[in-house]
Amino acid sequence: MKKLFILFLATSLFAFTSCSKDFLQVDAIVEKNCTGSYLKINDNFFYVCNSEKVASYSSGQTISVSYEALEGCKSKGTPNCDLNFNYEGIIEIKEILQR
Repeated sequence: MKKLFILFLATSLFAFTSCSKDFLQVDAIVEKNCTGSYLKINDNFFYVCNSEKVASYSSGQTISVSYEALEGCKSKGTPNCDLNFNYEGIIEIKEILQR
């Protein structure tokens, strides 16, 4: 009975930790232009879906963030310029961390 309880406890603990949402935490460089706000992470640019999170930061500024990769972005509108800016993916910033 004791072995069964320990097995149940270990399984529950594993299930609980695997259900937690882990977000990626990185240092990134803010890039803003007429097409939107981006973060440069490991030499790749990522469109920031919730750009209000980086509104107070200027281009070229390094910030530490936790984020989640997204498939799409409801708030992504059409750019107000003719610049073709390529990016690797779309992200949502979960938190800007203190450095």
